[in-house]
Amino acid sequence: MLVATVLFWSYVIEWLQFRFPAFERLSRDPKLKLIEDGRMLRRNMRAEFVTVEELTAQLREQGLEDCKGVKAAYMEADGHISIIKR
Repeated sequence: MLVATVLFWSYVIEWLQFRFPAFERLSRDPKLKLIEDGRMLRRNMRAEFVTVEELTAQLREQGLEDCKGVKAAYMEADGHISIIKR
């Protein structure tokens, strides 16, 4: 019964987000900037529990050695990190 309740509410929320964009803006967390113009924003990193090692690993996966070549990096609502190169 509990699983059915969770699935029901998950479906309802997803449907509302699809049908009403304003509801989606209210129910989703906004993306959080982690790097700005080559500088790590440590306060935002702490808020999302992202370590320097985790962030530099993501940069290496994108082919960057350090954050100097990054215009911006964001923690997305789904937990992934988006990186915008200079």
